[in-house]
Amino acid sequence: MSLLNLLAAAVVAVMPAASPEPAITLTSDQLTAVTGQTLSLESVLTRPDGVQSGVAHLNVTSLDGVYVDLEDWTMDVTQPVGPDTDSQLSWEVQAVNSGHFALYVVLVPKTGSLVVSPPVLLTVTARQTLDTGGALPVAVAVPAILGLAILATRLRTAR
Repeated sequence: MSLLNLLAAAVVAVMPAASPEPAITLTSDQLTAVTGQTLSLESVLTRPDGVQSGVAHLNVTSLDGVYVDLEDWTMDVTQPVGPDTDSQLSWEVQAVNSGHFALYVVLVPKTGSLVVSPPVLLTVTARQTLDTGGALPVAVAVPAILGLAILATRLRTAR
């Protein structure tokens, strides 16, 4: 072994091991829904000792440029994160708009850097609703037929 290799091994042995960084994982990486459907999403925050508590914040971002009002999607935008090493948080999300979205959780600790989860890709399809095509003829014909029936009844009783 060369002197340089021995020196490098000695430095590594003396240096303290790097503490693991906090991480957020989500229970799935892809979801599908129809508009109006409510989804449950679980997140697990793994933290090494010494990382202080803070707030976890759920975010919904459109990948299609559709406007997203976060309060329409969920009532639980933020949740407190206690001093436990690991925390499991549940999120209820209602699919409001159709399109492609990314859901992710951000930990805002009291001190230190933000921790961001990988995104969950959500595809929301529009719910099939009744088609109004052909409603105008019915809206005109039904009152006209009722009017003609009343007129015929009055003419018959007038004779």
